[in-house]
Amino acid sequence: MTKKKLSPWNNNLKFIHSLKPETNFKSNDHPSKPNYLKRSNWAAFPGIDGFQNLSPDNSLSLDEKEFDVFFIHPTGYFEKNWNSPIDPTSAAFERTGSHLATQASAFSETCNVYAPYYRQATYFSFFNTDSNDGFDALDLAYKDLSDAFKIFLQEHNNGKPFFIAGHSQGALHGQRLINEFVSQKDSCKNFIAAYLIGYILPTKHFDGMYPDISISKSNIDQQVIISWCTGIEGFRRSRAKSLFWTPDGWMLEPMEQSLVCQNPFSWNDHLDWVDDPNNISIRLKSDKLSLADYYATKNTYSKLSIEAITGLSFEARISNTSMVETRGPLIEKIKRFANEGDLHNFDISLFWGAIRKNVKERANAYAS
Repeated sequence: MTKKKLSPWNNNLKFIHSLKPETNFKSNDHPSKPNYLKRSNWAAFPGIDGFQNLSPDNSLSLDEKEFDVFFIHPTGYFEKNWNSPIDPTSAAFERTGSHLATQASAFSETCNVYAPYYRQATYFSFFNTDSNDGFDALDLAYKDLSDAFKIFLQEHNNGKPFFIAGHSQGALHGQRLINEFVSQKDSCKNFIAAYLIGYILPTKHFDGMYPDISISKSNIDQQVIISWCTGIEGFRRSRAKSLFWTPDGWMLEPMEQSLVCQNPFSWNDHLDWVDDPNNISIRLKSDKLSLADYYATKNTYSKLSIEAITGLSFEARISNTSMVETRGPLIEKIKRFANEGDLHNFDISLFWGAIRKNVKERANAYAS
């Protein structure tokens, strides 16, 4: 079977259309709704060991921590139904584990990780612009997450300070979650920051969606949102558009405009090149799983681990198109896996150590 290497903003129309569901959303047989009072519907949960506790350098304790993170995994479903079932035998289920390993793990040193499984919208949903089916699929996925977040606040958080984090589809849902459940709500007093990575957040919508929340400008700002999308030096998205949710409904937004964007090596929006010699970039190790095989449908039950990438460095800056550009030996090594320079799949793993350190810095600033 042919293996496809692509990013979520890929222009491979043949692949995208091969995933188009054969029925419209309303006619689709939707998967069963998860019950978040059952721990089996949580991909990561405090006190239960899992891929979120992997580390390339430290042994992590399962003891309860003073801070929580509500983590929303990205798209791992590439099949011809509008929404993914929560099926332990599926490739989508296994991909969620890989996302915990390479993304949620950056938060585990400081935070209790709560990560719900959800009926994620299929990848095709982001390219379906001739009907409302893609919007409806994303709405269904979001409904699960909003249910999970309510259970998180009511049953588990117990007033602890918390972060929200997500990548790609997870970041999109995180934007909406903050609008509906954090901004101008009682929970905002315990909200530290959101890392909503790998999805556009236009600044023109920010104040209207989050009147009491700010765009982060430093490494310790509180009640803020942090975001970036990553590419190699010179990468452009000049003609690309992306689905975007606002309280007024769904719309298409250009990917090149003024966006919320911070450099994770400096945690500000300055345009100069910056490196971080203490950063740890990671890669996933597995015995059977191929993340590049987007046609896979079955769980391989692979053994997963993460390891630090050594001997290769890189630097980053914010471009005038509101992206994080990267260059250096590590970027040269991995750019063959990028789609025309898009490093979307590496948004978090490239900056894993910098994120881990910053979560601790913001948590300590909140506590002081």
